[in-house]
Amino acid sequence: MISTTGIIPENLMYPERKKQVIDFLIAQPLPGDLKRRLLEGWAITVGVRCRSRDFSLVEQSGYDGVNYGRNY
Repeated sequence: MISTTGIIPENLMYPERKKQVIDFLIAQPLPGDLKRRLLEGWAITVGVRCRSRDFSLVEQSGYDGVNYGRNY
């Protein structure tokens, strides 16, 4: 499990904030697999069960495979 400390804001560390956490993660410029692990860590920490759809939403919003200006 990845630690969510310092990444997900403290005011979102409550079970009733699941939608806000998903929205927060979708907005972050992070790789999809990291976003998924953050959601998983948050859910375990606050005691919430997430659906596969929740994980898919954050993972698909990731910035995977970004070229970063390199020409391959």
